[in-house]
Amino acid sequence: MSLSHRGLAVTILFTLSMGAGLHAQPRDEALPPPPPPPLVGSEVPQPEIVLQPPDDGFVPISELPPEEQLPAAPLLIAAYAFVVVALFAYLLTIARRLGAVKQEIVRLDAELERSKRP
Repeated sequence: MSLSHRGLAVTILFTLSMGAGLHAQPRDEALPPPPPPPLVGSEVPQPEIVLQPPDDGFVPISELPPEEQLPAAPLLIAAYAFVVVALFAYLLTIARRLGAVKQEIVRLDAELERSKRP
């Protein structure tokens, strides 16, 4: 063998020997015991079935403590009062704008009358 072939052979053998060490699994004497064989038929323990209602977070108001209950009547009255006040304010703004439009119509009508008279 020539020198280059010998170097190639040594490199290949060295690489193979290093790779073989990476894949080898060391034998551990303290391995855990194998799992028990599966149970069959009547040996399988049956789970106890307990039907519970789904927990969706709903709690009836009768079961809430008093500090967590919201009184509905004051909130409803406040909502209606807000709507009535907002509607009244809107009607006032419309009335003011309508008055301004009436004044503009009167002014334009008077100007039209003056322009018709020579």
